[in-house]
Amino acid sequence: MPTYKASDIATRPDFVEPGDYTVEVIHAEETVSQKGHDMIELKLRVEPSGAILFDHLVFMPNSFWKIDAFRVATGETVTPDEDVEVIADDLIGRTGRVRLMVEEYKGRKRNKVAAWLTQPAAQTSTTGGVPDANRPF
Repeated sequence: MPTYKASDIATRPDFVEPGDYTVEVIHAEETVSQKGHDMIELKLRVEPSGAILFDHLVFMPNSFWKIDAFRVATGETVTPDEDVEVIADDLIGRTGRVRLMVEEYKGRKRNKVAAWLTQPAAQTSTTGGVPDANRPF
């Protein structure tokens, strides 16, 4: 029979400090924004803390850049002027890097996605400028 040590609910990580983190999409739901635009609400889990936050992909022309950034950050290739169908269920399980900020709402701190990171983190080469065959980029 599995056992565990109970924790204090008050210590559950509601947010993490501002910075760059890996997140996993644990739920995605198609819905409509308050202004009537198609939207996908993303429920994200921050690794490794387990903190949960939400982000939204709103399907309106001035927000397409964010959908593109999400797609690139989670491993897709974005081709300009390509018609793309995004299905919420297909987003579940994707991981990507984000820059998180902390905002306070009704006296409670929570994370907000400031940016989906589309560039790999800077890495230093230990091969004197010679490409390392084990690095993906």
